[in-house]
Amino acid sequence: MTWLWVMLAGGVGSVLRYLLVLGHEAFLRARRQPVPSDEEIIPTVSGTFVVNVVGAVVMGAVVAATGSMEAQPVVTTGLLGGFTTFSAASLETAQDVRARRWARVVAVPLAMMIACLLGFWLGVMAVRSIPPMG
Repeated sequence: MTWLWVMLAGGVGSVLRYLLVLGHEAFLRARRQPVPSDEEIIPTVSGTFVVNVVGAVVMGAVVAATGSMEAQPVVTTGLLGGFTTFSAASLETAQDVRARRWARVVAVPLAMMIACLLGFWLGVMAVRSIPPMG
């Protein structure tokens, strides 16, 4: 029966990702002048970046609180698996390759990986800094 909860949580995570990226893009567009069409991908790339880092922070907190990723499959595999997105990051990098944006082909995935690792560590440290109750 866990598989059903994982599936439902994955759907919720996907909707949360969609809403966060839409909100992030609206925020960026409201703060700057219209950009040329070849740079329209920037809000999407930064939205994917934000989603993956937020997911890494939450994953670190969950793992620290439960002791392992397997302890909470509904949250980790389901909710956070649906929320974070490696496939969108891969697509965005492939689009950068096609457009010959070589600096972004290297910089964005590398920065995302470093930021996600730091975010995971931050989530772990945040939970570990909370004194035990009792």
